[in-house]
Formats: sequence, structure tokens, C-alpha cells
Amino acid sequence: MHEDAARKAQRWTFREQFLDTDRLRHINYGNLTLRREAHLFLTHGVVVSVLALMLFWIVSANWSRLLGFTGMFGSSEPETVQCYEIVTNVTQLPPPPPIAPPEPPSVKRVAAPVEAAPKVGKIKKVAEAPPEQTFATQKEIKQAIQQGPADQNAGGGTGGDTVVEFVNCQTPPTVVSIPSLRYPEMARIAGIEGRVFVRVLISEDGRAMKANVVKRIPSDGTMFDQEAIRIAMETKYTPGIQNGRKVRVWMTIPVRFTLRES
Repeated sequence: MHEDAARKAQRWTFREQFLDTDRLRHINYGNLTLRREAHLFLTHGVVVSVLALMLFWIVSANWSRLLGFTGMFGSSEPETVQCYEIVTNVTQLPPPPPIAPPEPPSVKRVAAPVEAAPKVGKIKKVAEAPPEQTFATQKEIKQAIQQGPADQNAGGGTGGDTVVEFVNCQTPPTVVSIPSLRYPEMARIAGIEGRVFVRVLISEDGRAMKANVVKRIPSDGTMFDQEAIRIAMETKYTPGIQNGRKVRVWMTIPVRFTLRES
């Protein structure tokens, strides 16, 4: 027994609480011996298990070859092959019956509802419409221009003919007053002269309702259009009279733009 066993036993139990490895290292029996050799047993067990698994897999995969090679569990009797004869009876079937086309759906004839005659009120007698108004031709306008224009002085030039073309009516409209003409600046600088024919609608009270350009001489002299329309719209007229009452009348007014010599 170790010499200081009592002193070490007291130290193990009450002080530092650890085993005396120096003493236990020389013990060759019991639990300590098994612990020292545990890794050997584990290694042997793993190797044997792997080898047994591989052997079982190889034998099972080649079992039929092993039986044929060794001749075990074999039968000396030859194999017999049985043949079966299959007899089939073919019967000619009659043709299928013809398929009848489906009957068209019956259509019910419904009598159309008779609409009641519309109610007609009393017929009132109205005044006869005035006869259709025809416009003067360009030849008549040209003749009216040649009869004697009246000049209006404005903006360094003269223009604004008062010769008027109108539709046929009992009492045609007349010109009461014409505003001063303002010669377009671009045309005055370029020395361009021309004439513009403006068609204007005269209302029942002698006012111009709307106007548009129907012709210009020269044909590309569009710089005079705005001033010619202004002259036609600001001119005061007497209304046209048809069958004793005032009516709306279209008139065509030629506006002449002429430069004066300074």
C-alpha cells in the first residue's frame, strides 16, 4: 500500500477532490483496464461490421451466379415449354342503322302587334315661306364694280368700294356708313394693291352677323383679308325687306385697296 495513503485519502475527500492518478496508473484489473482498452474494442467492432456488410451485399448481388457455378439446388430435369393456342372467332357484324337527322325545332308563329294609328292634332295654316333667294353671279359683281366706286381714304392709301351685290328681294339693303380703311402695313411697304370680295350676312336690324372672303385679286393677296372682313363687319346697313317684313340677306361687298401718290 502507498506510504502516504491516509494523508492522501484525507486530501481527496475533504480538500481538492481529485483521484490519485499515480496510484491508479499501476492497477491492471477492473474498470480502469477496460477504459484503457475501449478504443481497441470499438475499432475492431467497426471493422468487423463493415466487412460483414460488404460480404452480405456481394453474396446477395451474385446469388444466382453462385448457384449456377456450384450446381447447388439445381434440377436435372429439362425444362418443359408449354404452348397455348388461342382461337379467335371473327363474326361479321351488320352495318349500323343510318342516323336520322335531328328534327328542326318548331317555330311558333306570333302575329305582329298592330300599332295604333298616331293621334293627329289639328292642322294649322301657316304663312307661305318666302321664295328662294338666289345670289348674283361674278359677272354681275364685275358690272357693279365698274359702275362707279366711292373711295375711302385711310392709312396712306385709298380703298373700300361701296358697290354692293345682294340677293334678290323687294327692297335690297343699302350701305349707311363705311368705316375708315386701314391699309395693311406690309402691303403698303411692298407697294401691293388689290381687291377682296367679302360676303356678309345682314340681320333684320341692319347689323352684320358674319362675313367671309369669297374672292381676292390677286389670288395670293391674303394680307388684305383681315382688313376687308373688318370693313364688312363694321359697315352699317339698312335691312332688306321681303313681303313687307325685314329679312336676313346675304350681300357681297368688294373692297378695293389702292395706294395714293404722295
